[in-house]
Amino acid sequence: MPELIKKLPSKIKKNKVKTGLYLGLSAYWGVILAGTLINLN
Repeated sequence: MPELIKKLPSKIKKNKVKTGLYLGLSAYWGVILAGTLINLN
């Protein structure tokens, strides 16, 4: 278990760019979808 905890920060640092990109894109598309739904209603 301690080894897993030690390895986690490096994994998080590597995946920060990917997760940031995915979160940004999903937020972007979420805003677009919400805007279109509000406009349609």
